[in-house]
Formats: sequence, C-alpha cells, structure tokens
Amino acid sequence: MCKGAETEMTTSTEANVTVSATDVKIRISPGKLANVLAIVVAAVIALCVSAVLADGKSVIILKPVEHLPIVTNPAMKADGFDHRLDELLGPTYGIGLHHDQSGYSWTAIKAGSTLKDLIANLGIPAIAAALPSVIATDALKHPVPLLGCKDLQTAGLTAMSFGFIAEIVAVVMVIFHALALAGMLPTDMVKPLASLIWLVLSAGFLIVVCLAVGIYTAEWHCDQPIIPKITLYEHFDLNYGFFLAIVGYVAALLTFVVTACFSGQPVSGAGAKAGGGLVGGLVIGMICALSIAAANKGFEHKPPADPSINPCAGQKPYHAGPGDKYFENTQCMIDNVVQTLEQAGGNVTKGFKGGFNAGDREPITQKYSEVGLCPVNVHWHLGAEHFSAGQYDRNGSAYGPAGDGGNGSDSTDSYSRRRQLAGSSVRKGFQCRHYNPTDTKFTAPYNWQHCTNMMIGETYEVHWPHSAAGSCGSRWQYQTPFYDGVFCRDGVISIAPLNTYEKIGVQAQVFTIVNSDESQYQYDNLFEGMIVDGDRGTDMAYYTGSTTGTSRNNGMCSRYTPITWQVDRKCHMISAKSFDKMCQDMKAQADDMSGDVHPHGARELVAQHLTANNQANRK
Repeated sequence: MCKGAETEMTTSTEANVTVSATDVKIRISPGKLANVLAIVVAAVIALCVSAVLADGKSVIILKPVEHLPIVTNPAMKADGFDHRLDELLGPTYGIGLHHDQSGYSWTAIKAGSTLKDLIANLGIPAIAAALPSVIATDALKHPVPLLGCKDLQTAGLTAMSFGFIAEIVAVVMVIFHALALAGMLPTDMVKPLASLIWLVLSAGFLIVVCLAVGIYTAEWHCDQPIIPKITLYEHFDLNYGFFLAIVGYVAALLTFVVTACFSGQPVSGAGAKAGGGLVGGLVIGMICALSIAAANKGFEHKPPADPSINPCAGQKPYHAGPGDKYFENTQCMIDNVVQTLEQAGGNVTKGFKGGFNAGDREPITQKYSEVGLCPVNVHWHLGAEHFSAGQYDRNGSAYGPAGDGGNGSDSTDSYSRRRQLAGSSVRKGFQCRHYNPTDTKFTAPYNWQHCTNMMIGETYEVHWPHSAAGSCGSRWQYQTPFYDGVFCRDGVISIAPLNTYEKIGVQAQVFTIVNSDESQYQYDNLFEGMIVDGDRGTDMAYYTGSTTGTSRNNGMCSRYTPITWQVDRKCHMISAKSFDKMCQDMKAQADDMSGDVHPHGARELVAQHLTANNQANRK
C-alpha cells in the first residue's frame, strides 16, 4: 500500500512540474519578448535622435587644418580670397542635423543677406576688406544659406525632417508596444501594424544613411563667385550622428524582423526567417550606400596632409561660447568681490601664502614631462614678474644697467617707471642682486646676433609654457604666440569640467645676463626648458595662477586661469652667448617665433588677495 502511495505521489509531483513549466512558457512568450525588445529599441532611438538634433556638431566637423585645402575660388586670390574653411569658420567648426555649432539653423543667415546679395550691394573689394572683421565676429555661421548653396540646403533640411519624424515615431512606438505588452491593444492588430511601422522606420533610417553619404560625397554648387562649389568630404569628417543613423537602421531592421516573425502567432521557421531578413536588409543597405558614394567619386584617393600648414595657427581661444568674449581681460574686483580666478606672478618667497581661496585646485608638482605636458614656447620679460625676497626684489643693492631703481613692480607706483628700449616702452619688473658696475662681465657690450633689445647686466624672467594640448613631438610643437601652442589640439583642455591647471603649466626662471665665457655661465639648450643643475631649478615654488604680461595688473585681471606655475626662487647668472643661442633655436622652428626674441614687459606684482593660497613647498 505504501508503495502505491509512493508511486501516486511521484506521478503527482511530475504532473505538477509539467504544469509549472507550461506556466513559465506562457508567461515568457516570444510575443512579449518582441514587445520588450521594441520598447528598448524605440526608447534608445528617441534618445539618440534627440541628442543628434540638439548637438550642433553631431553630423560633420572640420578636418584637422593640415588636411584642409583652400576652399575659395583660385581665380579670386588676387582679390584677397585665399582661405581654408578653418580660417573662415574656426578650426573646431561643425554642423549638426538641426543647426551648426553656433546655433544657426539651415535657413538662418547671421550676416543678414546672402553672400550674393552682399557682393551686389557692397562689391568684391569691400567684401575682401571686411572679411577679417567678419571672421572675428563669427558672422559666417551658418555657411550653407549664406553661400547660397540651395541644393545642399534642401538636402540638409530633408535630413533634418527625417530626424524629427524618427523622433516622433520612436516615442509613439514606445507607447504602442507598452500598451501591447500590457494587453490593452487588440491582438490581431499589433503584429501587422507594428511590423509596418518598423519597416517604414527602417526604410527611413536607410534613406537618411544614403542621403548622408550623398550629401557628404557630392559636389555642391553655390550661387556666388567666392566659393562657387564645395565637396564636403574634402573639408569635413563625419561625426557620430552619421554612425548613429547606421546603428538606427540596423536596430529598426532587427526589431522589424523580430516583430514580424515572433509577435502574435510565430511563423514557422521564425528564427531562420528573421536571420535571413536581417542579413538581406543589411546587404541592401550596404549596396545602396556604397553605390551612392561610388557615383560621387567618394572612393577617390584623397590628397595627403600639407606639411606646410601649421595646425596650431590661430588656435588661441577668445570665446568659451559663441561670441561671449570669455577670455578678454576683466576687472579684478567689483564691489569688493573678486571677479576672476587666481592670478600670477605672485610672491614666491618661501613662507608666503596667498589670500585667494583656490579650493581643491592643486598645482602640478611633478615634472611636466611626467604628466604629459610638453614645452610649446619660450619667451621672457624685462625684470622679474615674480617676487622672491633676497633674490629678485625691489630691495637689491644694485639694480642693473638701467639705473631706475628696479622698483617697477611696486604696487604703489604701478606703471610710473618704464624702461625705454630701442624706441619701445616696456614695463620693468624686479631686479636680481648680482649686478656690479665695476665688473666687466656686467658691463662689456655683447654683439647680439639673434636676440633683440637685450642688455648685459639686466635681469630677465624666462617663461616656458607647457601644454598637454600641444603638437608634442612634431615640427609644430613650438609656437608664437604661445597661446596657439597651448591650445593647439582640441578636446584636451576644458573649462567645464575645469582642468586647465592640470593640462597647462609654465616653468619660470630668473637670470642676470653676463658677458663671460666662463663655463659656469654657459648652457647651450636653454630653448627646451628650465635649467636643473646644482642650485638651478631646485628651490621651487608651485602654485596656480594666470597668464601674465602688462595688459594685466591689480585692476585688470587675466581670464586665462588657472594654470600651474613652477617658479625657481633663486636668481642665476647666464651668459649672453647662451641666451643668443636660445634665440637662434627659436628662429629655426617651423613656426615664426621672431615675435618672442625680445623682452616683454613685466606685470606688476599680483596683490596677495589675488594670489592663490595653494603654494606648494612653502616651508
């Protein structure tokens, strides 16, 4: 009897297991999985399309400048038109699906009239004369309607329309499949209607991809003589928006075949048919895109980079956003409130602490080369911009050959003391204590071959700006002005999030120039960076500050801040021959550095309340 009961129990248990498994299969049906997939895909499409529509650089961005050809009409070079697109639009310019990076749509003309109308009203000479100021005020955005490229404008508007349609359809399909998953729609209408919509959406994405390929590779004609035609692939690279369109096509096609084969009553051989449909759709899409590119000669060999083009030229930023003039000098204080971040050059005397709260910003204390920064420039200032008690200060017993007391950096007399050199006026900073008018090495004339406006016995503060965004290791590494070298490569330095003090640094070392052949004053490689040898480059101050120069003082501050400063606290003597060799090396660079082979004026000592409180190695 027990044995029978056991058998009955086993049978009962097996039956229960079978029923349970059947229940699981019912709950996770292929139709429901198809709806879940469709909801996820539609939601992702909606998010991606909205991002592409919102970003003004999502579709195309300018190529690196060394790969850019001249875009203006060669026949008008004598009229003053010989420009690449980076010179007309800026080196980081891009266009999105809805608008360009300045926020102008496919129909907006910032200049007020098309270029054809401007030429008719003003004439070619006036356009050429006004072009520099027009470029400086960003008036060429959006170039397509301005240049009168009507067919290109129509194609761009068409692509934009498909983007808005895809956004709307994606949102609708999220709602549709959510209702279907909840059982709130008639079963017999879900499969045919959803399959149709996903098929149309797939076709829409394929049209967008093919349209993008056609727009990118076709030659477009514009209704004016200055830039009469343009082929986008010669000047622009495709950005992420194009590749998202390809992903959108694949995702929509996948959702279509899954919906058609698995939702409702699954078709026989659903897996094989879904796979075949997906592969077939991908092959069709590839054939269409490649055919269009081939028809527009999109596979022709592109010219190599022009080695004569300086990729860093004009990279100095003036705006953080379109036309905001963020980097212009600004008042340091308004109503006793500091209006900018920490400034330089400050007091670097050991034990000094600035009064500006730098928060969690800390200067780079390692060698710049160890954190990915390379030198991009060298220049120097007449007298020291920094102050180091007992080394370069206003209380030195001898002040150099100028005989003006060397107190030019005293905030009490601001700019009253100026140094006349070769007919130009530059402000003189602090002086070292080495000068001795009875010692000929401080007074004997030197025949300068490469540096200009220099004097034996004078004090100079040398700066070596470094940057992680420099063209490090290339022939274009060193630049004048130094801003071009500091900001040469895009996408490295940012204001939000703020990383300037981690990506930009300056070495500073103060010298008195002597006319002597003694080996202790000789150094043949001053061009590449600060001297670190013996007592040179060992007693260092590290802090965050700004760019310097005489356009800034304690009333007008620099907005190129914060950056790291590494300043040698000691003053050293160096031979004029070593300094002249540095100027010779500067002249040998690919970029013209002749604008930096003379001393620049010195900024007045930065007030304590504008100097960062984060000076490392203070004690």
